[in-house]
Amino acid sequence: MRRWATAQHGPVQEAGITLGVVAVAFGLRYELEGALPPGFPYLTFFPAVILTSFFAGTRAGVGAAVLCGLASWYFFINPVGSWALNGASLLALLFYCFIVATDIVLIHLMREALRKLDAEKQTSDALAVQNKLMFHELQHRVSNNLQVVASLLKMQRRQLEDEAARAALDTASARLQVMAGIQRQLHNPKRQEADIAALLGGLLPEVIGGFALEPAPELRVSGESLKVSGDQATPIGLIVVELVSNALEHATQAGAALAITVTVRREGAEARIVVRDNGPGLPPDFQPERSRSLGLRVALQFTDQLGGRLEFASDRGTVATLSFPLAEG
Repeated sequence: MRRWATAQHGPVQEAGITLGVVAVAFGLRYELEGALPPGFPYLTFFPAVILTSFFAGTRAGVGAAVLCGLASWYFFINPVGSWALNGASLLALLFYCFIVATDIVLIHLMREALRKLDAEKQTSDALAVQNKLMFHELQHRVSNNLQVVASLLKMQRRQLEDEAARAALDTASARLQVMAGIQRQLHNPKRQEADIAALLGGLLPEVIGGFALEPAPELRVSGESLKVSGDQATPIGLIVVELVSNALEHATQAGAALAITVTVRREGAEARIVVRDNGPGLPPDFQPERSRSLGLRVALQFTDQLGGRLEFASDRGTVATLSFPLAEG
């Protein structure tokens, strides 16, 4: 209905619609003659003018008003069959002119408003598509830039002999890989959330590969599908990468093969991510908040940002448990 009201018609179409509607209105009024009491000369002509104005436009509506007015004047207003005017017929015609003029003006304003709304909607749709493409490109470029920086750090690592410096670059590169991976997952503006188990399953093999340990550590990521918001995904990824990196560092120190399991599950309104390894375990006096490890302090800060808890225990290795409330919605 709205599409018909705002459609543009050529002169031939307007003339055809006008003549067709006026003919139907005249035929109906002629058939009703005698069945109606006196005083209803415009009974079918008012709807004809309104419909023509709505569907064919203002110009067609004016044409229909003129033709309907002439037909009603000659055939249905006394003296019938004459163009003669008297006080009663003049008043009837003036009434007709006022009514149809008001209808045509109101319908014209309505059609113009609908056209403006359609134009604004098209503009908004075009801007939305443009913004979507720009957002997609921006996120893609951010992800690529992070990957480039991570690659540069890996190249720099090969030129260092100091193990502490190499480990620091490994950690920095791993963190950049995490952020790049999250950017790839969230670059679609329609999906500003991530399945954390799938996200970690894609990120952590890169982290482990960056350490180049022999024999290669065994990694298993399992758990239920758990969606988190984009705001939560980055700190979660960085925290888990830090926990896995610590496990890899301990394995290097111990000289033993390492098995790491990451489990994701939901418990009520909270998410729980458990990182377990079979390494040497924690020192007896280990206190996370007093640790001098920059990475661990960063992980604790991100945990506070999530409003969660990061707990450590020894159980045939190290068990780190990250708990945080899930965002509503």
